[in-house]
Amino acid sequence: MSHPTLELKRAYLALRRALEQTIRPFNFSVGQFDVLQFLLHEDGMEHRELQKRLAVTSPTLTNILNGMERDGHLLRELDDQDARVRRLHLSDAARKLCASPEFCDAGDALVEKMFKGFTDEERRAFLVALRKVESNLDTGNH
Repeated sequence: MSHPTLELKRAYLALRRALEQTIRPFNFSVGQFDVLQFLLHEDGMEHRELQKRLAVTSPTLTNILNGMERDGHLLRELDDQDARVRRLHLSDAARKLCASPEFCDAGDALVEKMFKGFTDEERRAFLVALRKVESNLDTGNH
């Protein structure tokens, strides 16, 4: 048996490859998909907060956002309280695409493939374990 860190890394890389294949028909990169996921759940996030959550550099995030804005998937708006702050919003076109049957079916198929052979209980336990690993590793790092 190999080291747990290597096993987790290998699983992440397999997920990334599968995700790339899944979102390719929709013309999104993995980085853009990550932004979509965060903004679908928390629209209006500040650039700096999204950068922190994605654990990427500011130039990397800016490049991702520039592409999304160019493709009509993202809007940047000045904060009402602080003109130095830009809030990030998904465009109506991006929301429509993410709610489309094709996009949802592709995502469901990926999740189904990821959990193939898992019982419902194993799936729940796996997700609990992942959150526990994240919490354990993040404790004291903030």
